[in-house]
Amino acid sequence: MASLILSPAEQDFIIRGVEKGFRGDGRGSLDRREVTLRTGMISQANGSARCRIGSLGVGTDILVGVKAEVNTWAAGEPEECGTIVCNVECSPSAAQEFEGRGADEINVELTQLLDRIVGGEQSGLDLRKLCIIPRQAYWVLHIDALVLDVKGGVADALVWATRAALLATKLPRVVVESVTDDSGVARAEFDVVDDAEDQMGLEGARDLPLAATFNQIGRRYVVDASEQEEAVTQAKLTVAVSPKMEICAIQKGGMLKGFAPSLLSEITQTALRIAKEEFARFDALFAEASKHNGELDEEPSTGSTFLEPF
Repeated sequence: MASLILSPAEQDFIIRGVEKGFRGDGRGSLDRREVTLRTGMISQANGSARCRIGSLGVGTDILVGVKAEVNTWAAGEPEECGTIVCNVECSPSAAQEFEGRGADEINVELTQLLDRIVGGEQSGLDLRKLCIIPRQAYWVLHIDALVLDVKGGVADALVWATRAALLATKLPRVVVESVTDDSGVARAEFDVVDDAEDQMGLEGARDLPLAATFNQIGRRYVVDASEQEEAVTQAKLTVAVSPKMEICAIQKGGMLKGFAPSLLSEITQTALRIAKEEFARFDALFAEASKHNGELDEEPSTGSTFLEPF
């Protein structure tokens, strides 16, 4: 994805530095950049969050909105489950290569990654809790993500923002009752309570994973590569880990050459090792964001129709 063009001397400096345990911004090989997290950014959504990894103007910035709607069951669909629909869109202003149809490929790649992590069996979300009446009605969660700026680590920021948005999501209470028609046949009916004070969170949202992307540079790898580091990345691996310290998904990308099997094993073990610290950091950021719901130092300038469905 990196569009940054570096001179041979700059590339050599970054590669040699990483191999010697030195990164241009002073971080260690497993250190993540500054993370900023805000919730309640879209008032019309059931839940929303914005995550920036890196400093303002030189970081990756992603906005995620969750919109819930009731859907009527149709034959062939799961009988006792709700569904999740993911969509990721990269704003043309996020990077030069996203202009025109340049973002189509990365949009699909990120959407598939998010769908695997959030909609997979190991995501933690219990889709059965999204069923209102079996074979009749269920909740659909539309998760729409907009990439506002890209300066490395887009997959990580996407997953962090989505986890925060889903933790902030509230669904209206649904009242289900049995009614009998004129012929004496009983059937179930439901009513969605329109009361902002009578809502509930998503069951299992606390079990959603976080992701860390490992970029191979030279003979070593780093976590949360900067834009400059991504420009010299030979291969990268995104690993999603749950709070239960279980690997939920792995996705490869940017493969100029493949990972050695021994390195793959080392990376997955490293992902598990740093996950506890990652979740502790997320929890602290989310708790602080919840105190200032809807506040942000600057407003997103999307140049997109992303917010229109909300």
